[in-house]
Amino acid sequence: MKSTLVNNPVSERAEWFDNLIATLRTHELALETNTASPELVSFYKNLMGNNIDELLKTNKAITQQHFVSKIIVEFLNCLEGILPNKLAFDFNDSEVLVWAEIEDNNVQQENLLSRAESKINAQFHGYGFDMETMIVERGDNLPVPNHYKILKS
Repeated sequence: MKSTLVNNPVSERAEWFDNLIATLRTHELALETNTASPELVSFYKNLMGNNIDELLKTNKAITQQHFVSKIIVEFLNCLEGILPNKLAFDFNDSEVLVWAEIEDNNVQQENLLSRAESKINAQFHGYGFDMETMIVERGDNLPVPNHYKILKS
């Protein structure tokens, strides 16, 4: 006989609330004993001070960090270990920028990069993030732009 607790939304909700309250109590203790991280102190200061702008700014930074990391990992997975000669990344508010240098006329690598970009855009556009890939050939003899972080050179 199947347990009524499995996939029970009421039980899941109750467990979620219990965990939330436990986390809040842990944070309260850390704040009271001055053992909280500066980030946690700042978060609660903004929350209790109703400083919505700062809360949203922090949320934006955390959201961006989360999605940019996921996008880069997923992009690398899409490349199936077949990396271009040079590969570098940058990002802005809503895009992950890719600089990829491939061998001259390497249509297979170019197609792989394009498919990876398409998959990323299909997967993450709904979250407000896209990818733009700049593909150059070795013969173009172009340097990686200074603001990009080089993964492979």
